[in-house]
This record gives sequence, C-alpha cells and structure tokens, in this order.
Amino acid sequence: MFMSPKIKMTQEMGNCTRLCVGESCCKTVFHNDQRDEGFVSLTPSFPAKVIPVDLTTVGQKLIAKGGAYMSHVGDVSLAATWDCCPTTCWFGGMGIARQGITGTGTVFLEAGGVVLTKVLAAGEVLVVDTDSIVAFQETVILNVRLQSSVGMCCLGGEGCFNTTLTGPGLVILQSMSFGKYRAAVAPPPQQGGDGDGGGGD
Repeated sequence: MFMSPKIKMTQEMGNCTRLCVGESCCKTVFHNDQRDEGFVSLTPSFPAKVIPVDLTTVGQKLIAKGGAYMSHVGDVSLAATWDCCPTTCWFGGMGIARQGITGTGTVFLEAGGVVLTKVLAAGEVLVVDTDSIVAFQETVILNVRLQSSVGMCCLGGEGCFNTTLTGPGLVILQSMSFGKYRAAVAPPPQQGGDGDGGGGD
C-alpha cells in the first residue's frame, strides 16, 4: 500500500508450481540497501486480517490453503504440495494442490472474519467447516468424516462431510473465507421481466 522512499523493488521468478496454488510465478521483492530503517505496508487482497507465523516454531513447514499466502520476511519458500487421496482432496476443503510453505523466516497469511489459532495436542481432534481452514502444521492430519444422518447431509447446510484435523500441531481457521465474502457482497441476481411480454412503458 505504501513504503518509505529508500525501499527498492525488484522482480524475481519463483517456483512454477506456485501457479497451482493461486500464486504468480513472479515475486515482487522489497530491498532496503540503506543503513536507515525503512518500512513497507502490505495489505490482504480482500478485507481480512494478517496472520504472522514464525516457521521456526512450527517445524519449518506449514500447509496452507490456496490463496492464503500474502508475503514473507527472511528465508521462506513457497511451492505446491499434493494430496492424492480422493476423499480428502474432494471433500476436505483444501483441494488437490496446497501451498507448502517452508523455511526459517516469518510468513504472513491472510484470513477473513474471526480468526482462530490453536495448537492441538497429540491425538486431539477438531471438527471444522471445510471452508474455514487457512493453514496447519505439517504434523497435523487432515481427514473427513461422514455426517451423522441423512437428514444432516440434506438439510443441515454442511453437506455430506465435515473436515477433521488431528494433532499435534498448529491450526489456523477463519470464519469468513474469500469465497464467503464474495458471496455476501455479490449483487442479487437479476430478476426476469414482469411477464407481460410488453416492451413499452
């Protein structure tokens, strides 16, 4: 959004698999070659919160939903990781390609609405809405479970499956994903004509 006048910007090519997880191959890099401190102000791509994660505290690897990555400081690499299990990639809410974020720096993620960060104990299970996952530590196991009844599948508003996250490790959840936000602010669908077949006043 803005920066101090001493900051310089350059372009670098990133890993081509970034395209599979909603990112560009090209990266904008901000440099401060002066002795004086500078600053850069970055914002999410929609009204959201910025979540910093020090990768050294999460085993140097984080699995994030496509589009969750915003920026980073220090040694951080972003590439696609793949989930080839049909059940979890179709119904788990993360898709087949996920953002694999590795390194020893700090990554900044974007998340909308109310944001929950929780460290799960070993064997602790969290049942979550499939649209709410932002990221989780590599040690966390993502799975799905079938709804308890046909009535819940058809009328409960959550579909046939819930996503489960099993610890140990950090999980980050959001209440308002970009898809939910877009649906909430979208204009109402255009109504048809008045049905009289006329074209005048």
